[in-house]
Amino acid sequence: MKKKLATILLLLLVSLSGYSQMSWKVKAGVNISDITNWELADYKPGYQFGVGMDYYFNDHWGIQPSIMLISKGYKSKGDNFNSFYSAQYSNQELKSFDLTDNKVYVELPLLLTYRFDVSSKFKLILSGGGYVSYGIAGKYKRTDTHLDGTTRKVNEDSFTKGVEKFDTGLAAGATLEYKEKYSIGLSGDFGLKSTQSTFKNRTYGLSFGYRF
Repeated sequence: MKKKLATILLLLLVSLSGYSQMSWKVKAGVNISDITNWELADYKPGYQFGVGMDYYFNDHWGIQPSIMLISKGYKSKGDNFNSFYSAQYSNQELKSFDLTDNKVYVELPLLLTYRFDVSSKFKLILSGGGYVSYGIAGKYKRTDTHLDGTTRKVNEDSFTKGVEKFDTGLAAGATLEYKEKYSIGLSGDFGLKSTQSTFKNRTYGLSFGYRF
């Protein structure tokens, strides 16, 4: 049975290699990110760049693994904390707050792609799949203003106090490619794992790419 299975897999690999296409791509761009499950969170601008491989089994279907450096997080400001923060700072008589949480991740997306011709020079590529990522750096900054007019500044590592560095979720995107070399694409990451309390990462990006 094992020999038959190995033979089938070998024949499958040989048949796929007969019409497969592999290429490398570099990409860089900007993004906006926030977190779910907190009504006071706003989008924060960020960046993303990396390198990926496109492996097509035929003219339409393929896979795209990548390695990316991507910033995520959120910002928020308001007159008072919601219950998540007031439980920690209720004795400080806060009047207002202003915070930014900027995290940097190494991210590994794996996407299933489908491409088709829009014209003789343009191709549209639709993609969907998942990602795993690991936080390598981050800065959390907050300014609290008290009722008496005094302020308190907090500046610390984002991955402290039980904040999880590992993240995983769904990823999707659409890319317009010109002459199979230059591309512009939209992407979205939707976290499935709570990295802090019930917060989950959410990111939308715009990237420009070049295929080798």
